[in-house]
Amino acid sequence: MTQTKFFRWTLLLCLSGATSPLAAQGVGEKAKKVEQMQVLKTDGKVLRITVDGKEQQIPWVINPSLRPDVFETSGEEVVFRSKIDTIRFNVAKEGCYDFVVVTHQGDSAMTRIKWVSANPLEEPSRDMLKRSAGELLSKKQAQFDIDALVYTLSEVHPDMFSVCRQSEWFKSVNRVKQQLPDSVTTVELFKYAAPLVTKLGDGHTMLRFPFNDYFTSSTIRLPLFLNVKSDYTLRVRGCIDNLIPQDAEVLSINGKESRELIESMMDYASGERDFFRIERINSDFSALFEMMYAADKYDVVYRMKDSKKKLEVTLHPTTWAELLPRMPKKKEQARVPDYSFKVDEKKKVAVMDFRSFNNPQRMKMFADSMFVTLREKGIKNLIIDLRNNGGGNSMVGDVLFRYISPKPFKQMGKALVRVTPTTIRLTGRTQMVPGWSFYNDESKGNLIPPLTKEEGHYEGSVYLLISHHTFSSAGSFAWAFKEFGMGTVIGEESGGMNVSFGDIIYYKLPVSGLSCTISFKRFWQYGADEKEIHGTLPDYAVPQEDALAKAFQLIKK
Repeated sequence: MTQTKFFRWTLLLCLSGATSPLAAQGVGEKAKKVEQMQVLKTDGKVLRITVDGKEQQIPWVINPSLRPDVFETSGEEVVFRSKIDTIRFNVAKEGCYDFVVVTHQGDSAMTRIKWVSANPLEEPSRDMLKRSAGELLSKKQAQFDIDALVYTLSEVHPDMFSVCRQSEWFKSVNRVKQQLPDSVTTVELFKYAAPLVTKLGDGHTMLRFPFNDYFTSSTIRLPLFLNVKSDYTLRVRGCIDNLIPQDAEVLSINGKESRELIESMMDYASGERDFFRIERINSDFSALFEMMYAADKYDVVYRMKDSKKKLEVTLHPTTWAELLPRMPKKKEQARVPDYSFKVDEKKKVAVMDFRSFNNPQRMKMFADSMFVTLREKGIKNLIIDLRNNGGGNSMVGDVLFRYISPKPFKQMGKALVRVTPTTIRLTGRTQMVPGWSFYNDESKGNLIPPLTKEEGHYEGSVYLLISHHTFSSAGSFAWAFKEFGMGTVIGEESGGMNVSFGDIIYYKLPVSGLSCTISFKRFWQYGADEKEIHGTLPDYAVPQEDALAKAFQLIKK
């Protein structure tokens, strides 16, 4: 249409709503904005669109009846082109750009370019991220976070359904999304979503409890701290005013027995074995208890260590500020080194207390010193205590193995790595290339040779103590120790599995901010068979607290 006709249409549009001076002013501003819009002229009804230099296959058909007719794009540069004119826009995130298409026949089409995310689950809109005044999440936002979690798990994890069947898992996802109330807190969303991640059976892939959201200065809590044991018992770590002495066994709280409490928390503890998951519960017990069992008072039934008499006390919830000064003073303990050893010259036994796999260089100096001492004193038996070792750098284990292994060895046999654009985005490791990589290092040429006798190789007998708390690199150490015949293993099945997922990335759910860790690798320890996944199995199975005594018994024989 002609320019005169276009402005006439604009004037009519402005005057149609002018019912008051204020409204007239608003419409007048709108009219001015319309007049300032860019115009694309055309001699036909079809336009071509180019996005980031690539022409779209489907042409744009002008539709004057839509006001505006919206073109959605995730591109950064958009060009509309007719046979006689061109218009170009640089598109910013969340941007919205209006222009008018005018034909020779005098028709006008209000047109809008609107930025939309190529993947809303990775890049949600501002409206989706907007929280309510009370920081509650709407049902739509909570469902969005669950969808984003499911998507990211599927984009990162190398084998989500190695334990849980796909159909059963997605039934659970759908059920949780339907059960969500109209609004939820972050902690409530955790309560709904965390069991979905737990079902995957990967001890390194988990949704983490939002401690900072829940435990504020005004939060009242159970004034009792407990250690969760692998036999489903609860032992007191500390109690307000020392009303329940340390190491007493708590039998029940408000009528809920210890086993019932622990079993009800298993849905929130990721892991391959129940004893592994109980270790997770041990770390999060206070938080999970408050989430599930908060009350106005707590009737606690307990008994003292080595006693069968049941005692009762009622505890009242308190804030952290009230609780802290009334807790029994802890005895200051000297820092336990990562590794140390003691020699019993009378029994000709040395015990190495191995707490953490830290610093390969320091381990080399430590091992040199220890084995020189053992040779000089004629110590023919070495006990390595790995019962409370949570892992660390596996290279530390390789250093120690060179002194005790009777043959070439290796800890890891195979590894599978999955890298996707999502993995790269979350890790920031731009040098990684998307795809799958499989490494098989079980050939003899990849084994690490032990030291020779002249270089300091230990020729005595070695005993390894392990427990359900022997995790990660410590679990790998225990497996290789037994696989390569380095000595005798005593205690409980290790917490670390022979086939496991690991090398985690950190991911935050977009709206709630709940934190999640996700594995993107799978590891096979040397000689492991994924048809028989388990921890290192001891040669002599005894409770962990009896393992040292059992080692001395075997040495005495």
